[in-house]
Amino acid sequence: MSETPDERPRPTPRPRPGAVSRPTPRPRVAGSRREREEAAEAAARPARPTATARPVTRTQTKTAPAARPVVFTKGATGGSKGAAASATARRRAPVLVLVLALLCLLAAAGGGLLLWQRLNPSYVDSTIFSAARSGVQALYAYDYRDSDGSVQRKLDVLTGDLRDQYEEDLGQGGIIDTYEQVSATTSYEVLDVGLQQVNEAQDTATVVVFGEYVVKSVNTGDQAAPEGSECTVTADGGQSCTQTVQVRITRVDGDWKISELTLLTSS
Repeated sequence: MSETPDERPRPTPRPRPGAVSRPTPRPRVAGSRREREEAAEAAARPARPTATARPVTRTQTKTAPAARPVVFTKGATGGSKGAAASATARRRAPVLVLVLALLCLLAAAGGGLLLWQRLNPSYVDSTIFSAARSGVQALYAYDYRDSDGSVQRKLDVLTGDLRDQYEEDLGQGGIIDTYEQVSATTSYEVLDVGLQQVNEAQDTATVVVFGEYVVKSVNTGDQAAPEGSECTVTADGGQSCTQTVQVRITRVDGDWKISELTLLTSS
């Protein structure tokens, strides 16, 4: 009887060289001693709490903190800025000094210009010269034939202390009596008038008057001119002497008056 392929004996596999045979685990039998010991140990252990599902609660979402302003602290950057500012200030210092010096020079020049313009104005009231001329002529004029009128005309061109002084000197018993006795006449021939100073308002001025003072009396024709003087004898028997006076005139109530008089040269 022939054998089917399934019934043929299979070759037994040979063990690999060096392989060690392991014991086959013994099958556990229900109710064995080990299982009973494990069951007892499990019963003796305390029961672990069973994890319960926790309710989901909505937590508060934290918002990002607001941006804080950036504060620059003094450090390397601040130090460099401070050094740059100091260097800039040092560079500006000479410029400021130069500007101040220029301003001072301009102020001094402006003050000098104003002073020069006051002493030498580009335009001077012409009445200053005519008032000085007529005032000196009236002050030095006298005619024995109109003695009172001559004295009054002298006082009319004066003001202040100078007028008071002349009023006292020209009183009775003074030089007027002498002029009347010798039938004297006096006059002043103005040759030139120079301006020395005038104020900004041009109501006060100091002028120098150049001229010839002429005196004539009953005895002047018989007398020679003083030796060494610049006086000369005129054709009509008078004496003419060079005389320069400095007068200060002031406008009083619209009229020019002589307030000061100084005799500079007299022959």
